Amino acid sequence: MHYSPEVSTKLTHLEGGFLLTSLLTNQKEGFNLEASELSQGKAIRKLCLMMLETIVKLFIMQIAYATPEESCPQSCFSPQEIECLEQQIEQLEGKTEKLKNPYTSSDLKRYIWAIARLGGWKGYLSERKPGITTFWMGLQKFAAIMQGWILFRDVFRR
Repeated sequence: MHYSPEVSTKLTHLEGGFLLTSLLTNQKEGFNLEASELSQGKAIRKLCLMMLETIVKLFIMQIAYATPEESCPQSCFSPQEIECLEQQIEQLEGKTEKLKNPYTSSDLKRYIWAIARLGGWKGYLSERKPGITTFWMGLQKFAAIMQGWILFRDVFRR
């Protein structure tokens, strides 16, 4: 279905708001904000602000993966995270050509592909594209991998 640009923008904002609400309150796949034991409104607002970095990263990933143009990897990941993801890509790629990461290192999609693989996406471009839940689960796993990678580098340098 095709909508006018004005209606399309409104739908995108509604969809984004729904995804944001879903991420904040979903017990299985989101931050599960409702289960926090914070009782003060100020504390809950601070918690939401801390979550905002991850939420913005998820939206950047979803938009970048859906657009055909190349995006700069530094718009979503730090140089240290990019270095770690490059190491992960070697492990996440399959043996067949269909399971190889098809993107260049100058494209954000290369690293989003790795996050999606960490989130459980099979990696076949012919199948359905990864969604925000897959990116969310992949980012959670990547955060743990990143902590271990930083710890290894710190210990290794001693």
